[in-house]
Amino acid sequence: MTEQPTNPEHEDDLSTVMKALLTAFENLGAEHQALTEEEKETTATERRGTVRRMLQSITDAGRILAHSVDLVATVYGLRELGVDRQMAKGADGSDYSPLLTVGGSEEKLYETAAYLEAAAQRLVEAYKQTKKYPALAKARRPQEVRTVLSSLRGALTGLCAEMAARGLTEGRAECEPWIAKLCELEAQTCTAVPAQASELTAGEVTAAILANPAIAEAAAAALERTTA
Repeated sequence: MTEQPTNPEHEDDLSTVMKALLTAFENLGAEHQALTEEEKETTATERRGTVRRMLQSITDAGRILAHSVDLVATVYGLRELGVDRQMAKGADGSDYSPLLTVGGSEEKLYETAAYLEAAAQRLVEAYKQTKKYPALAKARRPQEVRTVLSSLRGALTGLCAEMAARGLTEGRAECEPWIAKLCELEAQTCTAVPAQASELTAGEVTAAILANPAIAEAAAAALERTTA
């Protein structure tokens, strides 16, 4: 079989969506693992309840992402095989409506969009701040969570492109706001605490905390975890 040439400048939108979803799903594991361990180690009942809620939202997001992979594979297969709401034919060759219509890829695209939006919503819910423990609304594994959020944005962007190519402007309009929300979530949850030099004086530590709210939040969270 002769290998078909490929164009590196163009990549199929659905292939891009699939790769992004797999990356998001794989990287979600580290955050789920960290929250699972934190729940086990936390003794304060109310604090543990907050961590458990976060863990459940992450679990839900993972399940939705896994199902979304199956949906994208279905859309890709239907499109590549030319299956698009074909109807049975009567004796004269015309469409015969009493029988079911074969599934169409456009309906699956809308379903995929709904699932990706649901996954994004679960991630937003996971890091929703509480009045008593606002410092908990941070990623335990910021590098992996950043990859999850950027990959989910990439999946939504690719899905928007696929919908635009099919003229499905309504579905695209529903996806786009979630891209912005995921950007906001990354800025909220994945702030890295700058590394400090060893043997800092008490004054230097105080100055660093006052200069950077992220350090103050991280310090507060560490103290809560220690005293819980």
